[in-house]
Amino acid sequence: MHLLAPFFVAGAFEPLAQWYLAPIGYAIYLSYLQRQRRTIFYSLYFAFSANLIILVWSGAFVGALPWIALSLLQALYFLPIGVLARYTTRTPILITAILAMEEVKARFPFGGFSWTRVAFSQIDSPLAPVISIGGALALSFATLLLSYLFIYRKTTTALVLLFLAIVPSLLLPTYSSTDKLTFNAVQGGTPSKGLDFNSRAMGVFNMHLEESYRSTTGREDLLIWPENAIDIDPFDNLQLRAKISQLIDTTGVPLLAGAVLAKGPINAAILFREDGKLGSMYFKRYLTPFGEYIPLRKIAEKLSPHTDRVNDFEPGQAIKVHTVEIDGMAGKRSVKVSSIICFEILNDGIVRESAQLSGVMVVLTNSATFAGTAEGDQQLAITRLRALEHNRAVISISTTGPSAIIDERGVVGASLADGDIGSISGQVPVLKERTIADLLGGWAPIATILLAVVWSAFTSRRVLFEQGKSEKEG
Repeated sequence: MHLLAPFFVAGAFEPLAQWYLAPIGYAIYLSYLQRQRRTIFYSLYFAFSANLIILVWSGAFVGALPWIALSLLQALYFLPIGVLARYTTRTPILITAILAMEEVKARFPFGGFSWTRVAFSQIDSPLAPVISIGGALALSFATLLLSYLFIYRKTTTALVLLFLAIVPSLLLPTYSSTDKLTFNAVQGGTPSKGLDFNSRAMGVFNMHLEESYRSTTGREDLLIWPENAIDIDPFDNLQLRAKISQLIDTTGVPLLAGAVLAKGPINAAILFREDGKLGSMYFKRYLTPFGEYIPLRKIAEKLSPHTDRVNDFEPGQAIKVHTVEIDGMAGKRSVKVSSIICFEILNDGIVRESAQLSGVMVVLTNSATFAGTAEGDQQLAITRLRALEHNRAVISISTTGPSAIIDERGVVGASLADGDIGSISGQVPVLKERTIADLLGGWAPIATILLAVVWSAFTSRRVLFEQGKSEKEG
């Protein structure tokens, strides 16, 4: 059974997305660590196998070697868990160590890669609202507490989990807003999939242009295009810029679009105003390692022949939200809309800052490189959790899908599947209320770790007390 533990964990992520499999998998893993000495080897096997399955999409077009290397790197974060298990069999201590390594993984190396966090498999769990109180790490902790309950069947743990399941839901009142953003978001598709999708940049642009003319009514406050919809610098190509201006003149709707600027290059989200002039620009700050820049390029070139296709992008240095005019009940009003670009959805700080400075979050992404895999669905699950974490409606739009309208509870409304060409339109509320996780900010993971440490100390002390009492009675 212990060999199946990583398969259970992987089954909690898309495409199976059965949330309860994660606590079962971790329960098997943690219980087995108590019964054998080869804890280091087993921990590496567990983490490597789980990541290999979850991240299979990463090798879809670049080959097996980068996929295996990424999975191996992710497995190394469980090496300290295996070492620690050689010296203690206390499950609470091991759970605390897993949480600590999740935070390390989210930051190091190359800015971190937290795709396979425990929490990111739990959007459909009854414990999911915990994320609005303590952030992603708190949800991981709650899930691992469920694993602890599976192992020990403790009444106290069961009560804590019941509390965690009920209270966050009660602390999530339904907010109403008189301000609503009316939008049309276009999933225009690409002429080709895989690594060559952007070799026909004008084709991608024209496909989004055609779908915009077809689906935009002119009553929208904002037209939205995904990341890489404009892969030709609109400031260098006058013909392309003229087509953008003509679209805005015809529809009367401002355009928020993902674009690549040649100088840098820079991955940007650009707002073209309804008068056709440039509004605001946000430059992506959290770049994708090995996708938008190549760390350790000489070593990477030996692992993959595709590294020479990547020109190192320049990261942005500051947050920038966009001001959009809406038709409110009291007439024209200005609202703030933030743009999060693809990989940035993993970054706790960037998403939190975007939510705090805006009433609606837009995620611009491009899944053409991984079309036909589970990558897009896994990212959408993370995006749904972010909506719940920060009490913000999210419009997630991709070149090739999946795309969706997500409400502040993380529930998907209208959506487009991977491979569809079309648009999603509607209204989302402009919200201002902040969650407890927002108020805690960067202190939330620290508080979660401290809580886990206190829990570990308390349970360890209780076990020692019971052992001492038993010896006296004997």
